[in-house]
Amino acid sequence: MDEISTTTPVDLSQVISDHYNELTKSEKRIADYMRQNQDEAAFLSAGEIAERLDLSEATMVRFARTLGFDSYPALREALQEKFRHLFTHSERLRSRLGDLHEAGDIFERLVASEINFLTESLQTLDRQAFHAAVELLRTHQRVFVFGLGPSVSLVDLLEIRLTRSARHVIPLKTSGREMLEPMLLMNSNDLLIAIGFFYMTSNLQMVLDYANQHKTPVILVTDTLGPMVCDKADVVLAARRGPVSAFHSLTVPMTIINSLLLALSSVDQDNVMTNLDKLDQLRERLKQADSL
Repeated sequence: MDEISTTTPVDLSQVISDHYNELTKSEKRIADYMRQNQDEAAFLSAGEIAERLDLSEATMVRFARTLGFDSYPALREALQEKFRHLFTHSERLRSRLGDLHEAGDIFERLVASEINFLTESLQTLDRQAFHAAVELLRTHQRVFVFGLGPSVSLVDLLEIRLTRSARHVIPLKTSGREMLEPMLLMNSNDLLIAIGFFYMTSNLQMVLDYANQHKTPVILVTDTLGPMVCDKADVVLAARRGPVSAFHSLTVPMTIINSLLLALSSVDQDNVMTNLDKLDQLRERLKQADSL
């Protein structure tokens, strides 16, 4: 059987139809699930889907090979490539607006949607990973924070709040060469917080690889990338922001970050409060200078 390329968008429904009669009963359950949940399945690991269907990971692997892939990760990568081609930013926004308009009050509908995903995150965010991330923040004074595009606002939030928490923050929020010189400072005594969603960009890949090369611990804040880069991050904080095909807000990842910052303030109160007192003193000096 010819193997399917992972660099070409795949019509999974058609591939499954072509091979459906070759599938076992268990494999047909996988096929039915994936046809109905393609946007979600594209970013779940074999183990996660197997657990949902009460099957073994070996069955997932056999299923992928029956369809013509050399492994399950190859099948998932081909699905992800489809979404990269199919769902542009404008298409996601157009789809999102259509859903909201159909329901009437756009503000009410959007708030309800955000509440739903925040509630889901209560069940899906790994609490042990969260506590491990807080401990990494507590024990590291210099923190690199990476994020591009809309995630720049999250980088700015972390830069301001971590600086107030007595951390030296080096933001990495420009793509290309501008990001390289600050990265030269990164070493094993530092911490990297990387923010990335939907798919692995070349910039995110480079930052993670550089951190791994220099033994810099990594906290990854993401929605769907956990299974793909778990070997590159010491801690993964993952929670969905909505269907892959939809326009996404930053409410869920921002809530995760705000929780991290509050937890850090709780476990490192002396340093944080001392630094905030210094900030208040500087503000008072500035106020007095402005009044002269």
